[in-house]
Amino acid sequence: MEAILKEYFGYDKFRYGQQEIIENILDGRNALGILPTGSGKSLCYQIPGLMFEGTTLVISPLISLMLDQVDSLKRRGIRAECINSTMTKSDLNDVMGQLVRGELQFLYVAPERFNNDEFKTAVRHAKISLVAFDEAHCISKWGHDFRPSYQSIIPNLQALLPDVQIIAVTATATEEVEENIQELLNIEDDTVFKTSVKRDNLKLAVNGTYQREQFILSYIQERPAASGIIYVSTRAEVEKLSTYLTDNDVENVIYHGGLGKKERNDNQQKFVADEVKIVIATNAFGMGIDKPDIRYIIHFNLPGDIESYYQEIGRAGRDGQPSDCILLSTQRDVNLQQFFIDRSNASDQYKDHMREKLDLMLQYNKTSKCLSSFIVKYFNRDEYVEACGQCSSCLSNERTEPMTTEARLILELIQENDGKLSKELVIQVLRGENADNILARGLEGQERFGVLDSYRTSDVNHLVEELIMRGYVHYSGYKMHLVEKSFDILKRKVKLYTVPYRKHYNERVNVSTDSSPNEVLYDKLLSTRKNLADKYKLDEDAIFTDQILKEFAKKMPQSKQDMMHIQGVGNYKLKHYCPYFLEEIQEHGVDGQSV
Repeated sequence: MEAILKEYFGYDKFRYGQQEIIENILDGRNALGILPTGSGKSLCYQIPGLMFEGTTLVISPLISLMLDQVDSLKRRGIRAECINSTMTKSDLNDVMGQLVRGELQFLYVAPERFNNDEFKTAVRHAKISLVAFDEAHCISKWGHDFRPSYQSIIPNLQALLPDVQIIAVTATATEEVEENIQELLNIEDDTVFKTSVKRDNLKLAVNGTYQREQFILSYIQERPAASGIIYVSTRAEVEKLSTYLTDNDVENVIYHGGLGKKERNDNQQKFVADEVKIVIATNAFGMGIDKPDIRYIIHFNLPGDIESYYQEIGRAGRDGQPSDCILLSTQRDVNLQQFFIDRSNASDQYKDHMREKLDLMLQYNKTSKCLSSFIVKYFNRDEYVEACGQCSSCLSNERTEPMTTEARLILELIQENDGKLSKELVIQVLRGENADNILARGLEGQERFGVLDSYRTSDVNHLVEELIMRGYVHYSGYKMHLVEKSFDILKRKVKLYTVPYRKHYNERVNVSTDSSPNEVLYDKLLSTRKNLADKYKLDEDAIFTDQILKEFAKKMPQSKQDMMHIQGVGNYKLKHYCPYFLEEIQEHGVDGQSV
């Protein structure tokens, strides 16, 4: 098992949780692996797949994810293919022929493929040794990316392969999703392997700035060499933010479903190849992307649930180096997410479930407690975790302040004018502003006119938005209404606290940097890697990651044997790529440019 890990993947040892899952599969039992993003979930079925006779059938939700996985396996000399809806009939028949003849070690397919009779016939005549459900949360009706086609596979599997062994892996399973997967795939409690979702190298931050574009521009300008993804909720806002950055001399590419396939692929390739450092995208981007050195993920808008947020920030820092994950949001984002829920074709029960998830996302956005601990507890209520000491909550020098009295005054004003006042009018009345629109409506005679006249407009706006985002006020159609939860404050059942409004957009978390390796040699190795990538038509990280090149520059191995001791160097890369880097290292030493 360890020999295969080293030979094909270049690692000396397994990461935490991987070996236990693999041993369970080798013992002939079904298994569920819940591992954090970037922890090598795919190895949990790829290692057994290389040890078993026959083909491992991998169920995967996205074509881009399948293609990336297959390309990665092929580069390691592993026989892998995928079947997807973009293939010609001839190519499809060729792959199914390989499957039936037993020539494939891995075959990746989308769940919808099980509706195809020709495919089912091929599976029936093939030797399938293992079925792997990648992104297994898609199978659960409570998962954030539920795909009904995933569940429809189960009766087909039972009919086609009644005795086949099953493994399911995911990074984003709450306890109810975990139980649902177990029930659907017949996985026992003692074969569920779950490690903490905590990623110590990710520095989480929430910033409530109203000047999001300026914040992003300032942040990027301070770290021009860093690669990052900026997630935006709508195509229109993607285009708008991209134009703003371009106008300020910040090169970027965009990615969303409205672009043609070629443009999407070209833009993704530019980002992966480091031709462009920044991609601005909707959540259509990122699944299966093979770029370990993403230094920051910024969410321009509030996501709809914590699972999606965790999955997206998990694309940062997969090389283990410190990386930033920053959430920016305003009340408009909440309205947009509520709109997405209301217009969906889901059942009323599932819409209520989505609203509950949105409420928890809002709690994360407003909590004064450790952000890392909040996420860990979301996925595993019983896990003990200490405060991270590095998120924006932990590092904040500002204490929370009570806001119960102010909240009650705001709610009383809304109650007296139910459905008649916009947010702007509520703020003006509370501050006692004698504006024309206030006088025209006779609102200066309200009992609570001017009760918060000592507060700045920005402070009152902050308090009102806190109540909206925490679910104490319903804001729709530019009108404000109380909800059942509002009366907990009016009846003095709860006390509220808030972090004071921060008016500066340029509060930010610093990106940490490593101690530098031999920079002259490192630059030479980067150039060598680029030449090899161009020669073999590969992504640069497919040759060696930046971290491995830093190890080369620091340790200066003098032989292939020396290189084998560096994590990430396997037999295939040792044979095909290492001679070029060895030559560069040895020439560097001869030139006397290093000690």
